[in-house]
Amino acid sequence: MKNLHISLWMAGSSGWMGGAIYIQNLARAIASLSLAERANTKLSIVCLSSDLNLVKPILPYVDQVYMFGKLYLKICHSLAGRLVFLPPQIFNPLKIDFLYPTYVGSISPYSWGSWIPDFQHHYFPEFFSKEEINKRDALHQKIADSAPVIVLSSQMAQSDFHRLFPKAASRTKVMNFTSYLQPEYFELNPKLIQEKYGLPDSFFLVSNQFWKHKNHDLIVEALGILKQNKIYPTVVFTGNFNGKDNYECFKELSYKIEKLEISKQIHILGLIPRIDQIQLMRMCLAVIQPSLFEGWSTVIEDARALGKPMLVSDFPVHLEQNPPFTLFFERHNPEQLASLISEALDNFQSGINLEKENAAIRNNFDATQAYGRRFLEIANNLKWHE
Repeated sequence: MKNLHISLWMAGSSGWMGGAIYIQNLARAIASLSLAERANTKLSIVCLSSDLNLVKPILPYVDQVYMFGKLYLKICHSLAGRLVFLPPQIFNPLKIDFLYPTYVGSISPYSWGSWIPDFQHHYFPEFFSKEEINKRDALHQKIADSAPVIVLSSQMAQSDFHRLFPKAASRTKVMNFTSYLQPEYFELNPKLIQEKYGLPDSFFLVSNQFWKHKNHDLIVEALGILKQNKIYPTVVFTGNFNGKDNYECFKELSYKIEKLEISKQIHILGLIPRIDQIQLMRMCLAVIQPSLFEGWSTVIEDARALGKPMLVSDFPVHLEQNPPFTLFFERHNPEQLASLISEALDNFQSGINLEKENAAIRNNFDATQAYGRRFLEIANNLKWHE
């Protein structure tokens, strides 16, 4: 088998932790495979110097890190497209075989693949500016026109792509991602993290950025309904609220919380270290995922990896993920969510259930390896590698 240099582009940022966690989990999934399965494979990361902090958690899992900006790669792509009479290897100084996830173009010195998380702007255009919609549409069209392989995270996203770009349907692959939780996450005492943030022993956890489609409003409305019945659960929110795209959403949510006079029941922690987030997830009564739209929910995969119960909206991708220990609610029905929260207060236990957590850890290792194998299968089966 030919030596294969796979390079992952750090897709996320502090404003989009979902993209960063996607790359981190993928690197760990590849590294989880046996030496025989990943023989002849070199794994590197390409990132901006400003995103090096996002690469640090996965340094033990990669062979090399390249801190080259997109401009550097664009120059290489541009020269390869213009100087077609020269060997393409000249414009591939990093000797990459496969770069993912990115958009390069029809002429490239190496193969590449694109990842489209979802087509949310087709369903909720009101959540996007006209400029952002046009930008997404243009990128998706370019990907459909020239990407050697197009990876979608769910069957729903693949169906959307096939409907929108039927001529490119044969180049799509579905790859469900899996959360990988590092062994050191389970060596900490989560009670100390709970105390660090001043949280009570019984609480629900919501870990989403403060974007409109994440549907935080529904939880606040459900708490207002429960208050009328003299039921006062505590809900902890983690996630960034300082970005330009989510501050207005956060401000509106804060106003609703004050209006319903439930601020004492809500702890908003902001963007916290991932290791802290996982410890809080281990300690909570249940994870609530109310989102109106997801490509493939990282929160659900995190909770699955911990064996935690969940209250989850009935969005089609959530149903496709089909997590265990889950109660589903209608995504626009605060009364139903309120009823499930009340049921969880009566029947769920906070803290760690060692039996469920240990079983989830075993299942997660198998799922992580399957994820890594799926990615290598996609990389190895491209035409350039025949």
